[in-house]
Amino acid sequence: MIYLIRHTSVAVPPNTCYGQSDVALADTFPEEVLLLKEKLTAFDKNAPCYCSPLSRCIDLARELDFPDPVVDARLMEMDFGRWELKTWKEIGSEDLTAWLKDFVNTPAPGGESYRELVNRSIDFWHDNVSREDPSCLVIAHSGVIHALVAHVLHVPLEKSFSFHIDYGGVTAVKMERNRYVIEYMNR
Repeated sequence: MIYLIRHTSVAVPPNTCYGQSDVALADTFPEEVLLLKEKLTAFDKNAPCYCSPLSRCIDLARELDFPDPVVDARLMEMDFGRWELKTWKEIGSEDLTAWLKDFVNTPAPGGESYRELVNRSIDFWHDNVSREDPSCLVIAHSGVIHALVAHVLHVPLEKSFSFHIDYGGVTAVKMERNRYVIEYMNR
């Protein structure tokens, strides 16, 4: 089983665009870790744990008893460039509307496009998830998990945000009849 885990809640003001900014975890982190440990009791602790280099993912990996996770920059959240740490209101509706018309191919100013995030996420998947024994834990961000689920399910990128990925949510992917299937999402 492949477990895709979104990092736990962060300590940023609501409606803030924080992408690749290395923000702190919320005060609820200890409680959220306990809930995640309960969800992962069946996970093989000898299987690899991969995570984004941002502290919110590394800290979670370590608290889940993976002291030396395999850190991979391809698992970072989308780079929002000059929008980082601004509220969506500060960014402004005109800029957001223009970006949302083609968020798949249009990068935020000074950042990257969703397609760039998707490409690096899929590169990670192909390099690290074995079809013979696909057992691993991946601790990453909402954008990366959306990209990987879209890849597994062959969902068009424009539709890949049609589902929500919760903070601390676990999405399980398994190999079945030589194809990947989603066992569950957001547990």
